[in-house]
Amino acid sequence: MLTVPAGDLLGSPGKERPFSGTEPVKLRFGDTTVDGPMSVTGVAHGQLDSVRADFEVSASTHFVCTRCLDEWDATLSTTARQFFRVAPDEDGYAIVNDVIDMSGPAQDELALALPVAPLCRADCKGLCPTCGTDLNNDPCDGHGEDSESPFVALKDLFDS
Repeated sequence: MLTVPAGDLLGSPGKERPFSGTEPVKLRFGDTTVDGPMSVTGVAHGQLDSVRADFEVSASTHFVCTRCLDEWDATLSTTARQFFRVAPDEDGYAIVNDVIDMSGPAQDELALALPVAPLCRADCKGLCPTCGTDLNNDPCDGHGEDSESPFVALKDLFDS
């Protein structure tokens, strides 16, 4: 658990406490995976009725391009803000025994930062739908007529 003492921050506007640490994380979204430590750094700020944590979370992430299936590793980082009160919020985060636990909010924000459709580069051309050639590295010369296709009769429908 990535815990921060916060009992003296509650009800003390202007009082701050920096924090940092690492926590193991395992996330998967499609073919994108995070499996290892996430690093969390931030500052907890005292408020009248809460503690506000402004933080950055980062972790090494394995990506697979959704167009060409190229794979690479990169660091994924995001910044966020979480408020903690004595009563739990809708996610269950609260000040418990004068301590806030940053591991849950940090993991949530990291999961939300995972791209839905990662691309190796913005102009990725993808794979040839017929032969599977990576069009970024080797332009495909075409494959002739698709006379076997059940849709060949529809080919000229939109040409007029």
